[in-house]
Amino acid sequence: MSWKARRGLIALATLCAVIICALTPAVAADGTPDDPGFLGEFYSYLPAAPDIKLPDINIPFWTDDFKTAKKAYNKANYDKALKYFRKCSDDGNFVADWYLGHMYRLGRGVPRDDATAYSYYSRVADHYDPDETDLTRLRITVDAMVQIADYQRTGAASAGIPQNAPAAAQTYLKIAITYGHPAAQYALGVMNIKGEGMRPNPQQGLKWLIAAARKRNPQSEAFLGELYLQGKFVRIDSTRALMWYILAAQSARQDENPEIFNRLQQIEASTPEEARLEAEARARVWDEQYPIGGHSMPVSDQGDQ
Repeated sequence: MSWKARRGLIALATLCAVIICALTPAVAADGTPDDPGFLGEFYSYLPAAPDIKLPDINIPFWTDDFKTAKKAYNKANYDKALKYFRKCSDDGNFVADWYLGHMYRLGRGVPRDDATAYSYYSRVADHYDPDETDLTRLRITVDAMVQIADYQRTGAASAGIPQNAPAAAQTYLKIAITYGHPAAQYALGVMNIKGEGMRPNPQQGLKWLIAAARKRNPQSEAFLGELYLQGKFVRIDSTRALMWYILAAQSARQDENPEIFNRLQQIEASTPEEARLEAEARARVWDEQYPIGGHSMPVSDQGDQ
């Protein structure tokens, strides 16, 4: 069954979410859950460590052309990678399509082209099969669904992609509940807080952000930092804000999220030494409890990737 044919199942996921929201334990203003087991079930998906978008995949039946393309990509030889990924794509390799989606979305080796990226991600998402036994292939199709939802959430007028926040929210919800994808959790957190495609629900938004931050999603960590700086929906706390930005900088890649590192420098420059030392200590405690990559699990079990 294709991804398009499964869209009708999203309504059922939405109903499940309503029930889950009603049963979810409260979260304190500092992000500490009242229940130690809060959102523990969301650790079933690979967390947003720096390489989540491009994991190290080694499947023996992949072709030499694909291995050549992937090796070139990892060495930032994007012209060569593009040539061989396109060749694999023409042969029906949807994992190559996934990489091509990233290249066009990020402008690596090609001019940034959201329409082409969206097209490649859509081709990958069409291969989604909840009964897929190969966990890497399942991760890739799920990630493509998240990428599509990202485009739907904001829209891309230049690419002819209309904004459809409610549809994006439904996709994020399905993926967050079923697979615990941290990017979906982050998006749901922001959308609940801002009321994008749904009624505003800041407390539920905080729960989603904390769930993603536990998997070291840098966007969630940075967003929480801003909330504590501004005192929005939480008590204003500049020390805790700095803690979150320290963690975000640890989780992020500077070439992809330079704004996080720039913001960290700004906050550090205006923070007294005593408060900075406390923030660093708090960040170490969080990192020990939730290390980068520490919750890396396949979708359905705890075996190795």
